[in-house]
Amino acid sequence: MDYSIIRSGRKSVALSIDKEGRLIVRAPFGFPEYRIREIVNEKADWINKHSSAAEIRAAKRNDRLSRPPEALPLFGELRAVSHEEPYGYIDGVIHIPGNMTLEELLPYLHRLYARIAKEYLVPRVWAAAKEMGFDISAVRINSAGTRWGSCSAKKSINLSQKLIVADTEAIDYVIVHELCHTVHLDHSADFWALVEQFVPDHKKCRDKLAEVQKMLSDFGME
Repeated sequence: MDYSIIRSGRKSVALSIDKEGRLIVRAPFGFPEYRIREIVNEKADWINKHSSAAEIRAAKRNDRLSRPPEALPLFGELRAVSHEEPYGYIDGVIHIPGNMTLEELLPYLHRLYARIAKEYLVPRVWAAAKEMGFDISAVRINSAGTRWGSCSAKKSINLSQKLIVADTEAIDYVIVHELCHTVHLDHSADFWALVEQFVPDHKKCRDKLAEVQKMLSDFGME
């Protein structure tokens, strides 16, 4: 079974399947390769199951990227698109150039989603902070791929433009999550207790965000 090994200062071995279905082994420096082979063989059933699923998703993703999109993800839905000019997000409709594959459109979509995120998320954060009594210094939108949001020690909130693919419940959870970091910069029990005051069902929202991450990958927008 083919696999790639990434060595680091970690203390244990971890297996993962990338979006193309390839096996990645993360191992400590000096961990013997024969033991890695043994672990891979022991986990063969798990590897084959998840690798096959990832390969199917990759094939669907590559097919979607090779065609003009009939719909695009936004605010928790797959929304039909229009090819009428002017292009942009107008009155709840996504207007995009026609006769272009999704892959060709990705640079344009990244700019469009960044613009929608600034118009929608920034005032939403300020309004939530005022309503819930949090003191913040700034709100910024970025293109982070691995974090939905962050909060600095100076109480500046940063949100990923990709968050607008999520529904409003999940978006509001991320906003609350970062606002609570203005009080507790860590993920301590006190932090989660504060989050729960505003979002009692925050685990469901985290599950939604995991699905959004898969959706972004399926559309090449991760």
